[in-house]
Amino acid sequence: MALAGRCARRLHLLLCSVLAGAARPPQQVPAGCSAPLLSASGQRGVRPTVPTRPLVTKKGKAKDKGQSQARVTVDAASVEDVISLEEVNAEMLSVMEALKEDFSKNLSIRTSAGALEHIIVTTKDGKFPLNQLGQISQKSPQHIIVNMSSFPESTAAAIKAIKESRMNLNPEVDGQIIQVPVPKVTREYRESLVKLAKQHTNKAKDSLRWVRSNAMSCVKKAKSTVSEDTIWQLEKQIQQMTDDTVAEMDKLLAAKTNELLV
Repeated sequence: MALAGRCARRLHLLLCSVLAGAARPPQQVPAGCSAPLLSASGQRGVRPTVPTRPLVTKKGKAKDKGQSQARVTVDAASVEDVISLEEVNAEMLSVMEALKEDFSKNLSIRTSAGALEHIIVTTKDGKFPLNQLGQISQKSPQHIIVNMSSFPESTAAAIKAIKESRMNLNPEVDGQIIQVPVPKVTREYRESLVKLAKQHTNKAKDSLRWVRSNAMSCVKKAKSTVSEDTIWQLEKQIQQMTDDTVAEMDKLLAAKTNELLV
């Protein structure tokens, strides 16, 4: 009986210990710390920290992209054996200047005697500017005359050229004199000039792409004689020159559009 009593007391103490442990609240782990682990010996340890890869944000990607698009500057003298960057630049500027001249001569809402001077007239003897075949003068803001007495045989050709000049002009013949009434500028006419300006700009961009294509081909032919880094820098430089010229064309078109519509 004594032995049975001792066993019962021990069992009671064990049950009380288990119940007390279950009722104890879990140990709180401070924020930012790892939960404790039990080591092989049963002691508490610290959970090992796993290294993580930093996330790349959209802002970071945009920054990297901007860095990859950094401009390059190639010393023209050091690559003369491959290509003449000065000549490429001159050709691009020539395309730009031709567009400016086209805008100035052919896309003006203020028709004047000077606007007719460079109209090309096709005759049996060749092509000539109108001011070489006739004397152009302006009697009033709404009336221009062209005296064809020096080359009367070219009168019909001159009339045809004036009509096809896209200046919204309808010339009339009075003997050897061509009468050119200047019409009132309408909104429709202004918008038609804007469309023409866009067409001329697109043609200029086509010419610019042709210059770029020729330059790129010239660079590619030198791949066997220069380093890959030099080829990359040259291609980058030519593309920069092209992009800069296109941007100038777009600015010119925007200014011309504003001039025509205002």
